[in-house]
Amino acid sequence: MAATLGCPVIYYCRNNGYAISTPSIEQYRGDGIASRGIGYGIDTIRVDGNDIWAIYAATKAAREIAVEQNKPVLIEAMTYRVSHHSTSDDSSAYRSKKEVEDWNKRDNPISRMRAWLENKGWWARGEDAEVSKTAKAEVLAAFAAAEKLKKPAIHHLFEDVYDEIPQSLMKEKAEIEELVKKYPDYYQVNEFARQ
Repeated sequence: MAATLGCPVIYYCRNNGYAISTPSIEQYRGDGIASRGIGYGIDTIRVDGNDIWAIYAATKAAREIAVEQNKPVLIEAMTYRVSHHSTSDDSSAYRSKKEVEDWNKRDNPISRMRAWLENKGWWARGEDAEVSKTAKAEVLAAFAAAEKLKKPAIHHLFEDVYDEIPQSLMKEKAEIEELVKKYPDYYQVNEFARQ
């Protein structure tokens, strides 16, 4: 639909080789999903998902196509998931520890970026611990500050979705506003900004 309507949208698929516990080789024929984008008439870019500069270049090119040509673009970033799928997943049930360690050593995006920075003379071994400690403290402080803020007003759910809000959506907006007024305790209205 995006291709036939000429929607300027970027679809980003991080292909990490697994759908929870199912390896991609058991999911579909072929080597990825890039061909599906082409099949739908969507310009498609496949990129090394572990290379930050390749990702940047692909995303920049996709944006130019979407904005200048008013059409969709699919980016398939080929990568590997070294962690579990979720907190309820134990990936050791479907892949070996050695497989994960090999991928992590061979193609880890953080290690690759570190090597690039060291090569440029912009990073020295041993700086990781201090930077990591500082960054963690900054993130935790920002998180704590954000938790104190009120959630955005509910009316923002309906903004910046359409150029002109359709009547059906206006009706839904009125319905949810009425429900929130009727059941303020259930919707915990005191946690939301008024405007």
